[in-house]
Amino acid sequence: MNTEPPESLEDRSVEHENPVVGWARAVVFGVRDTAEHMLDEGRRGAREAREEGWQRFDDKTRNRRKHD
Repeated sequence: MNTEPPESLEDRSVEHENPVVGWARAVVFGVRDTAEHMLDEGRRGAREAREEGWQRFDDKTRNRRKHD
């Protein structure tokens, strides 16, 4: 009977990793990185659109918003 604890995924060396698991991990991390990039770009675009909207409002009205 083996009394040693089972090997965790973190303890595994990349050399001994199943190729399918390695491929799946690469896909998952690639999707995650792409999603993070898309969210960052979406936030940047939303900030720019908000500023442009306020600028149009300021240009059309005498009630200027207060800038912080």
